[in-house]
Amino acid sequence: MKDRRRAAFWILLVSGLSAFALAMGYRWFERGGTFDLDTVRIRGIRVADSSAVCEVVRPLFGTSIWQIDPSEVQEMLSVVPGMDSVKVSRVPLNSLIIDIRISDPVFAVNDSSGIYAVSSRGEVLPPSFLTDSIPVIESLKRMDSEITRKLAVWFRSEEIKHDSLLCRYTDRGLSVFVNNDYEVLLGVDQLSERWACYKQLAYSLPVSGNWHQVDMRYSSQAILRTNVESTPSQEDGI
Repeated sequence: MKDRRRAAFWILLVSGLSAFALAMGYRWFERGGTFDLDTVRIRGIRVADSSAVCEVVRPLFGTSIWQIDPSEVQEMLSVVPGMDSVKVSRVPLNSLIIDIRISDPVFAVNDSSGIYAVSSRGEVLPPSFLTDSIPVIESLKRMDSEITRKLAVWFRSEEIKHDSLLCRYTDRGLSVFVNNDYEVLLGVDQLSERWACYKQLAYSLPVSGNWHQVDMRYSSQAILRTNVESTPSQEDGI
């Protein structure tokens, strides 16, 4: 029994001394700058605003990586335009790795301020995200974030062939011009539902007449409007 107690005492003593030595060694290395951040590897940044990322990361250099909270860095980077997701991890002895997932632009807006891309979340993206492979909306008024989010939901719908659409945004909402023949007015709400309803009704639209607009803003029905400003007698519902 005494031998067991003596062995347990020495084990505890050695363990305690080892832990103390490791703690003191860590403090000595930390004070000597061994763990100070001097390398940051960024993966997946591509067309994102690299200068904005650098502004977030720059103050961290010279700080021990064990004093840097990865979740705080992720939160700071998540507000940079074009970031879909960010993961930050420490790499001993003095490095960080930042994995970035870039937002995909789903459409572009051409208004009085210029041309800019919009992400699948409705976020306005930096100019580097512009590409000729996304549809462009001609906008006669400035869009707010709520409108861009609604448009993004519609544009990322798989059933929509966006590359063949000519779109315009006005005070009345979104309009789609079909084969330069007529305008489909969708408004600003329930865009996917209204577009799907129009597709169902398209085959039954009259081929003759002086109508130029299909107004889909009224509860699952199409209102045909003529080139003359519409009055009740000039509107036909389908």
